[in-house]
Amino acid sequence: MNGKRTVLSDDAAVNKRALLQRMQGTEDLVMSDTSNGHGKAITVCYLEGLTDTRRLEQTLVLYLEDKPLFPAFRTDSKLSSIEEVADCLVSGMTVLLFKEPAYGVAIDTMGVQLRNVDEPPSEATVKGPRSGFTESLFNNLALVRFHFRAPSLRVEFRNCGYLSKTTIAILSVGGITNAAILGEVHRRIGEISEDAVLRSNDIEEWITDNRGTMFPLIESTERPDRVVGALLDGRIAVFVQGTPFVLLLPFVFLQAFQVSEDYSWNYYIGSAMRVLRLFCGLIGMFLPAFYVATVTFHHELVPTPLLQSIAAAKEPVPFPAVVESTAMMLAFEIMREAGIRMPKQVGQAVSIVGALILGQAAVQAGIVSPIMVIVAALTGICTFTLPPTTMNYVIRALQFGMTILASLLGYVGITVGIIMLLTYLASLRSFGVPYLGPAAPFDMSEMTDVVVRRPSTSRNKRPSLFRAMNNNRYRGKTR
Repeated sequence: MNGKRTVLSDDAAVNKRALLQRMQGTEDLVMSDTSNGHGKAITVCYLEGLTDTRRLEQTLVLYLEDKPLFPAFRTDSKLSSIEEVADCLVSGMTVLLFKEPAYGVAIDTMGVQLRNVDEPPSEATVKGPRSGFTESLFNNLALVRFHFRAPSLRVEFRNCGYLSKTTIAILSVGGITNAAILGEVHRRIGEISEDAVLRSNDIEEWITDNRGTMFPLIESTERPDRVVGALLDGRIAVFVQGTPFVLLLPFVFLQAFQVSEDYSWNYYIGSAMRVLRLFCGLIGMFLPAFYVATVTFHHELVPTPLLQSIAAAKEPVPFPAVVESTAMMLAFEIMREAGIRMPKQVGQAVSIVGALILGQAAVQAGIVSPIMVIVAALTGICTFTLPPTTMNYVIRALQFGMTILASLLGYVGITVGIIMLLTYLASLRSFGVPYLGPAAPFDMSEMTDVVVRRPSTSRNKRPSLFRAMNNNRYRGKTR
């Protein structure tokens, strides 16, 4: 911990004591003495549970028999200190310690059981690739290589966390990714001072432009095809060992309403679904506020028959519209969270039954009006159409703020809230990229591939927002 290095000794017993001390006397450390065909002494070190012992045995047999070829052995990366040996061991490697001269060699024998590649549950799709990332960093990189077979794809490794030394990979495309943005990513990651980096969100909170905002300035995904699409746009992907969620940056607000499935359908259908999600996002954010403002201040804007129906429904309710609306939205969020946290087999049933029973009971008891139940249900359903990103939670949180403003000033309050929100969003940046781009600053040529889905035959330019080094997409014939 003090930064000093303990050089490997020619005495195996000294090395064992020093390594055991470095590993805090852990009892899952195995250190076994053997020799190769020439009688040269070797100490084999590994951690039980992290190592695939069958793979280790096969590799050692090849080496001890002096077989010239076995792939796991790298003689060009010799270890010279106890600290280096310990770092390799906790990474799932087996280390062979030699003497005269004293050095160590690491063998990749990782044997941790990980789940298979499957469709990501948070980004399910009807049409398109079904593969999703897992907790294995190198499996995830292989998935990207599988979808994007280009030698220009560049992978750079870094270690984060003073104690955990978590491996992260930064992906970019040579000739496309802006070197200044890539350098800024490396600089910010290099400034991370954490004991342990266990998830991608730990990286995100350190490198984001504004740590005080609830709006996501970095995108997160589990889909390889989405990562490849981002790389081709000139963006950068950050992979973290141990988590299936990959960070994509820079990120702008309107991208939160896009899904990779848009490009798997006819562009008319893809455009219609994208516009529908934008519309649902507006409904989810503003519908409760408009209801409260209308029934509290602006009766004259409602047709008389509808106004009479609303008044009759609200007559037995003792609470003002803002209390009624807030209570219903809060109850909906509680049921939604309960459905997520409960076991999968019963979670959906509990959330549906709970909504039906509580809604009906609340109306019969005169706590809320039927129209408020409709508003809350429609608002919740609209938020379900949005991709399950941080932006989804942000929009649901903004419902409450807009509703309170509407209860104070009516439509004027909603207008004030919209102005404040747009002003705030316009001030945000994601690695120097305007958060509201291409809407502000306005660029009509790029809006056609943000609000709607541009046909693949017309997508001959990369987004200028991400300052790609080559804005023209390649149109050469494949072999």
